[in-house]
Amino acid sequence: MDSVLGILLRHHRIAAGLTQEALAEKAGLSGQAIGSLERGDRRHPHRATVLRLADALGLGADERAEFAAAAARTPRPRRTPCAPVRQLPAAPVRFSGREAEVAELTGLVERSGVVIVSGMAGVGKTSLALHVAHRVGDLFPDGQLYLDLRASLPPEDALGQLLRALGRPDHGGTLAETAARFRSALAGLRVLLVFDDAATAAQIQPLLPGTVGCAAVVTSRRAMDTLPQAHHLRLDLLPEREALDLLAAYAGPERTGADPSSAVQVVEQCGRLPLAVHLAGARLASRPAWPIAHLARRLAVRRLDELDRDDAGIRASFAVSVDQLDPSDLSAFTLFGVFEDISLPVAARLLDVDGLAAELVLERLADLHLMQATTPGRYRMHDLVRTYAREQPADPEALGRVADLFVAVAWRSVALAVPHSFRGTWADPAWTAGAPDFTTAAAAFAWLDEHRSHLADLCRTPGVPAQALVRLATGLFPYYLSRGHRADWAELCALALPATSDPLAHAIVEMDLGVALGDAGPLHRALASFRELGDTNGVAVCLTNLSEVMDTVETGEESLAVARELGLKCVEAAVLEQLGSAYGKRGDHERELRCYLDSLRLSSQESDERVCAGVLHRIGALHRRSGRTEDAATALARSLHLFREGGDATGEVACLEELGLVHLLRRDRAAAVETLRRGLGIAERHGDLRRQASLRQHLAKCGGSS
Repeated sequence: MDSVLGILLRHHRIAAGLTQEALAEKAGLSGQAIGSLERGDRRHPHRATVLRLADALGLGADERAEFAAAAARTPRPRRTPCAPVRQLPAAPVRFSGREAEVAELTGLVERSGVVIVSGMAGVGKTSLALHVAHRVGDLFPDGQLYLDLRASLPPEDALGQLLRALGRPDHGGTLAETAARFRSALAGLRVLLVFDDAATAAQIQPLLPGTVGCAAVVTSRRAMDTLPQAHHLRLDLLPEREALDLLAAYAGPERTGADPSSAVQVVEQCGRLPLAVHLAGARLASRPAWPIAHLARRLAVRRLDELDRDDAGIRASFAVSVDQLDPSDLSAFTLFGVFEDISLPVAARLLDVDGLAAELVLERLADLHLMQATTPGRYRMHDLVRTYAREQPADPEALGRVADLFVAVAWRSVALAVPHSFRGTWADPAWTAGAPDFTTAAAAFAWLDEHRSHLADLCRTPGVPAQALVRLATGLFPYYLSRGHRADWAELCALALPATSDPLAHAIVEMDLGVALGDAGPLHRALASFRELGDTNGVAVCLTNLSEVMDTVETGEESLAVARELGLKCVEAAVLEQLGSAYGKRGDHERELRCYLDSLRLSSQESDERVCAGVLHRIGALHRRSGRTEDAATALARSLHLFREGGDATGEVACLEELGLVHLLRRDRAAAVETLRRGLGIAERHGDLRRQASLRQHLAKCGGSS
């Protein structure tokens, strides 16, 4: 039978990381003696033995006194409850995975620690706690206490239940007095306590044991960093393999094995959240005629409905966390659900507060595991939590504030990147109010890179003012062109087009849609609108874009005539660039080069560095195809510099690809590989799949690994 001395000795030995044999060697005792003391076969060793053990264990003054008192022949009487309490609910039947977490929690409990198991709703905190509690139950012969705190049970009521379970009546008194009686009742006992769903550190602090030999496992949706004596174990989502194993435990391995791709779709639609996977598996188990692919399709359309089971479903689980929010944080939670992830500037605009106040709100939500801090200043919701948040409509006024921020950045980038754009005469200068103080287009484009996902989420959200969509669609064209994000641009234009009441704005958006899609249809409709409005600048620019999309000499010559008639030098330069390309496709490379050189001259006179960069790239490519490697390298180096200065990643990658090919012509394989790899890195960073494929082909041909 365990003794108080044996319990203390085992606790201190394990805490010191020593085996029985190692401790025996340090203390100059036999391993048999250590084993006898820990088992309680020998309860009162000589004082010299106690001192040796205390020295070998490195005990402090208080620990030595407690250790010596336990070894004395007249120790304090050991009090036990009338009968050991066994309150643990049944262990989870289909517990799967979590090997590392099980090992860590088991070790902490064996060392009589206090462990806070935290994580988002449905992540499996209770299942892990009960699985481990049953596994180590025999180490706590005096009982296992379990209490569901329900995130709201007052500590006074919790202590009363615990004292009654130990056979000690609750005599009332202050919270501190009741907590002291509870700790006294545990003194000298080996008891495991499991507290489920704790809300705050203040709720759990009075319930923690104060004696060696007892252990406590606390599950909570909130990170309880203010409990310094506790170990913290944060549960994350299941890895894919473990999620699939959990699904198979319900649906049957033969069923998941027959359609593994659909099984993966199901666990991913469940966000690899254990509760969601459990509910999906139970759904399959109750519908044996359903193919797994059928459930995957249903989850893709209505995830929360498929995973809802009254008070045991996903919505009910999330509601417990959300119900702990005050009204202002609840409103913020709904707003943040608009975005796949959220940055401090966007959060501040949503809430109409400064960045520090926004961060405090985000941190409170992160403490409840309703959001996760992914990087400093950046937060993200789990997909299912976000779906839950989006069930409530977002405040249109808040969405409008964020939209105004993006409008300001977009039109600031227009002023910096394409100051000669005809749409600058149509836009209102007030649209740039509130933009960060960018001094270069590259800086504005970098900000838009960082917030690209926010922009897409915002534009798809009902409630965004229609005029904001129009201003965004027409102001983001230099950014989308510089990054090659034509699909994003086309989607935004398609959203803005039906929201456009101004005829000129409608024509611009339709023209931009045609450019984004590479479709002459919208461009022809836009051209007709510009002509009907009598907007000659619009006509000239639309013809320029048509010449690029159609890439024909006839369209290019028509555009050139209009630009010259109107005296639009910048438009003329842009048209000449496209006209040169059209002549090149006809095989007339002499006229191709002449057009490029004329375009370069005009764009240089107008200080239009964007067109200069593009034309120099075309000149370099033409020289490279003609075998003039020195001329090609010179033109491409100038083009590369201008593209970098303008923050045009698409142009930069195109130049690096051409330069790599120039190096290959020179038989400089090392320079070619290095240049192509630089281009590939930029293309990967910006998601340019077409250029990635092209660059990888070149690298493969010259033997350079991609």
